[in-house]
Amino acid sequence: MAITAKISSEELTAQVTQRFDGAVLEARLINAPGVSYIPGTTDDANFLSFEVVAGTGGYARQVISYDAGDVSVYSDDGVALTQRATVFTQDGSATSIDFSHVALVWGSGNALTLGAVSSAPSAGVNGAYTNIPISSTSGSGTGLAVNLTISNAGASTTDYAVTIQNAGSGYAASDTVTIADGTLAGLGAITGGAGDLTFSVATISNQTNANSILGVAQTSSAVVLGGGNQAAFYWNLKQFGFYSTSA
Repeated sequence: MAITAKISSEELTAQVTQRFDGAVLEARLINAPGVSYIPGTTDDANFLSFEVVAGTGGYARQVISYDAGDVSVYSDDGVALTQRATVFTQDGSATSIDFSHVALVWGSGNALTLGAVSSAPSAGVNGAYTNIPISSTSGSGTGLAVNLTISNAGASTTDYAVTIQNAGSGYAASDTVTIADGTLAGLGAITGGAGDLTFSVATISNQTNANSILGVAQTSSAVVLGGGNQAAFYWNLKQFGFYSTSA
């Protein structure tokens, strides 16, 4: 006779913490109308091959992460993680972002920390500038976006502070990344011709389960995202403390 048992709250909390503390996941848009993802049956790599091409309509994978503080108190037979949001923004061009699913995937090569600025414009405009895309990289990573704060009129490299807005994927530690002069000038952060901003990726995610799928949500119909509009997804992950046994 099959019966159901509950895992203790302490054990379940320990499992969730071990699994997600320090974890990095990527939300990826998949364009495969009419295709259903069946966990344990569908081949992950084949399904992910339908991902929207990076840069199409401004598409980039969106990255979320968790730490021990995101593990909630055991409640309602489970342990939940803090809600996370991923927002995809079409760039306003004539090219739409078409998708039918969103997949949450264990991350690969996501930037965790950045190195010091190694080369900076000759002068800058004091202020905070957000969600700036990387113009080029010495490696093959894509999707990294940063926030930039300029102080002291950008008199030296130490007056340019960069932090991660979106961790991107496919980076390697020590990759050199550059924000072009033209991008900075377009934001009003510098006067055109002052020079590029260059720094490095210091550390990246290194997960043994990288590129495997945690979960997939299928939209009710194919989505065509254009006109600079956004698609937002809110992730509420919860682990329940049940298992089956027999007697």
